[in-house]
Amino acid sequence: MRAWIAVMMFTACWTSYTCRLQMSILAVPMIVQTPKDERFAAIEPATRSMSDGGPHKPHLWLNPEDMIDEILSRNEIGRQFGRRSKRQDEVAAGEDEETEKALERDTFDLWSGEPFNWEPHIRGQLLAAYAYGNVPGNLLGGILAMKFGARATVMWTALVAVFVSMVSPVLANIHWLALFGSRVLVGLAGGVVFPSCHTLVAKWSPPDEKSRFVWSLLGGTFGTVFTYPAVAALAQHVTWEAGWYLPSLVMFVWLIFWWLLVYDSPGEHPGITDAEKNYIVASQGSTVRADKPALKDTPLKAIFTSIPFLSLVVCHFGNLFLLFFYQNSILLYLTLALGLQITKGGFLAGLPWLARMSFGFFFSWIGDIIKRKQVVSLTTFRKGATVFSHFIPGVFLVMVGYVGKSFMLANVFLFFALGFNGAASIANLSNNQDLSPNYAGLLYGIMNTVGTTSGMIIPPMVEAIAGAHGNTVEQWQTIFWIGAAVCISSMIVFIIGGSAEIQPWNEGRQRGGGDSTKV
Repeated sequence: MRAWIAVMMFTACWTSYTCRLQMSILAVPMIVQTPKDERFAAIEPATRSMSDGGPHKPHLWLNPEDMIDEILSRNEIGRQFGRRSKRQDEVAAGEDEETEKALERDTFDLWSGEPFNWEPHIRGQLLAAYAYGNVPGNLLGGILAMKFGARATVMWTALVAVFVSMVSPVLANIHWLALFGSRVLVGLAGGVVFPSCHTLVAKWSPPDEKSRFVWSLLGGTFGTVFTYPAVAALAQHVTWEAGWYLPSLVMFVWLIFWWLLVYDSPGEHPGITDAEKNYIVASQGSTVRADKPALKDTPLKAIFTSIPFLSLVVCHFGNLFLLFFYQNSILLYLTLALGLQITKGGFLAGLPWLARMSFGFFFSWIGDIIKRKQVVSLTTFRKGATVFSHFIPGVFLVMVGYVGKSFMLANVFLFFALGFNGAASIANLSNNQDLSPNYAGLLYGIMNTVGTTSGMIIPPMVEAIAGAHGNTVEQWQTIFWIGAAVCISSMIVFIIGGSAEIQPWNEGRQRGGGDSTKV
């Protein structure tokens, strides 16, 4: 039964990431790039037109005169005399036609595949909207899972997310603000999933299997691997509306299985054997309470003043800064700065996530062996793991910005950057379970609330640095440096102040007649 619980947590994170990533992928075909958006003047329109049967083919200069004409048209003197190349004339004509279609779009022209004529700052807000809801959603998720249990909490919030995603094309036709509001609501529902799953990990996992249970939460990574190419292909070959409808239907079917197979604890599951139930309970000892802790008994003051927990929060922020950067920006980098078509860009953007999931399984397997054999202390083990999950990805991230337009090297570095971040499964993603198994879900809700604020920061930051200045590789180098600096500095904070010891406040304020917050 605990294997089934792990599988369902894996798929819960998978479906949650599908809802999270839809906007990041569909922002490319949904929004027309207007001529006044000067960022796209210097790149091939590989992703601009999806309504005329597919993207334009990259332009090749076969005539030296065309090349000279193009260079002169981009020279300051040439621009002063209104000099434009043949290619620019072709691009402008295509953009004008596309923009005209967007301006003449019928308000409820569903399934047309036509893009909307929205300004770049609107796209930035639509990408950040998920995080606006996700930030409070994580804290809410920790509280709801503690009070009502993970099973019901995930079920009802996921149902809301599925419905809202289903009607997103209709809302987009009404007004971009309606779509913005829907993304905030989906983010709120999505924030509930991970704290709830951490509550299940605490209840269902024997100590020697905890790392592999936490690895199951990398189902979101598999969701990314699957979602990027699948949704991009739907948008490319059907319409961008299909990228909202079909994944929502799949998630609705998944909810049925969640309700039938998942229970909050071994003691509540009707199908578990006595042998398995007794094994889980006995292995956990007295560190996990059988009942659901009450919010009024939660030692909030002790939690918010705990140096090990605050260090973990900082470390987790750095990890999520890296992940949100990939989720919200890598497809833009591959398609707009490097000029890949959206289908290829979606496929290549998904490969690093496959590496993260694969590397994460290896790290979690090794982690359980090291813990079982007690090779080093658990605190030393957690801190050492951050070198792989934070430092190495930061180095590779910087290297991505200095490979020019070499698609091969860029994707190799992205592959290893996110691949090594799979070690987060034995670092920051497990440390809340060490500090307090009884409040693991609440702790994760708090740290994820802080961490997901990075999702509100990154899209506007990317638009401000790269979007307004040509979307060149040079602008993206600055962005990569910022991501690396945040990731590595957060690791340093955890190495200084982190711990893997069970904290005194794990027992709550009133259990046993005492107040553990005074210890």
